[in-house]
Amino acid sequence: MADLTSLSDDVLAEILLRVPSPSDLARATASCASFRRVASSPRFLRRFRSLHPPPPLGVLCCPDGGAGFQFHPALPPHPSAPAARALARAADFSFAFLPPSYRPWLVRDYRDGRLLLDRAADGSTAFTEVAVCDPLFRRYRLLPHIPGDLAASVENPYVQRSGDGALQARSSEIFLASCDNDLVSQEAPAFTVIWMACCRGKLVAFCFSSESQQWRALSPPEHYALSTRRVMGVRLGQRNHAHGCFYWMVALTHRWLVLDTRKMEFYIVDISPVLTGRAMMFSNQITTLESREGKTTVVVSDVFRPDKRCVLHFYMFMYFSDRWQHLNRIILPEEWGYRFRGIIGASEGYLFIKLDHPKESLEDQVERNVEYSWLDVKTLQLGSFCQTSFPTVSEAYLYSGFPPSLSLPSM
Repeated sequence: MADLTSLSDDVLAEILLRVPSPSDLARATASCASFRRVASSPRFLRRFRSLHPPPPLGVLCCPDGGAGFQFHPALPPHPSAPAARALARAADFSFAFLPPSYRPWLVRDYRDGRLLLDRAADGSTAFTEVAVCDPLFRRYRLLPHIPGDLAASVENPYVQRSGDGALQARSSEIFLASCDNDLVSQEAPAFTVIWMACCRGKLVAFCFSSESQQWRALSPPEHYALSTRRVMGVRLGQRNHAHGCFYWMVALTHRWLVLDTRKMEFYIVDISPVLTGRAMMFSNQITTLESREGKTTVVVSDVFRPDKRCVLHFYMFMYFSDRWQHLNRIILPEEWGYRFRGIIGASEGYLFIKLDHPKESLEDQVERNVEYSWLDVKTLQLGSFCQTSFPTVSEAYLYSGFPPSLSLPSM
């Protein structure tokens, strides 16, 4: 240890950057004051975070019919359990630091250590008050309202999120996107917020940049490409993300709406080749998985089968071509056939699956809690991730991040 401590801080930083995981770095810094001094510098932490993907720490979810979100940390023996417990103690997931109001704040998205929340304003389910916050450092920013000249293009938007009256129902899709210029040297990395509404005859989309502090309009695809049911409007399914692109399954169609945030362009993709012969009752039966080679894998859950089993099919997304390469299929455990409730997220080759609590018999209709499990798509290993005390869960977000000791303010 004496030889290592005699090295300069720059050399120590290069050594510590090669530590394989955040948990290994936390153990290394706990063993030596010199390591801790180097690893606690903001510049080192920004470099480390740019090289190591944040591990999943838990699930942020809302009970069915409720407005309050709770963080459920990863449980032992999952390797993220210690960091998850530390995050649960240090962060404020009640969002008590946000401006108080009788109107509840609803979590709409999570990305890069930030949460996006909104609350009803002036009785509108489309134009809401929006806040982006950092629950660990208890910082937030209220976004300016969408300017009137842009808002005028939104006419009778279709409801995208149902809820208990106007306080919880939403007629807009709003979410966070990372900026391409998230430089290692930046003290406060920039972020982008995307706002979308599906109206009769058109899709309207706006983009807000934390750098310019302004909203601007995005050019959406032609409406006829989204849906053949123009009178009913367009409803978007679960939002998926991979390599800078967002994906929505358009309800009552076999199409994807795709937003490439690197170009801020929309596309329509025909996904019928991977859905043929499979009953798609829920939008979370299809999700995306990133690979380190920059490729996107599409996972389709075949649930409603005569044999009551759940089968996951893996396809290589061939980037807007008509070719889909079938990579693999995985048959999940037999009891998961009736417990499977979709995939809530993916991280570094792992899928995180929502399961109902096991019933003592098929006639038992009582649901006592919801369990989240992980699946390693390479080794096919399965394991428990976390559990909620809610009988049912309407929304859930996979929360990935770094332990508080390795975190920096994101606002």
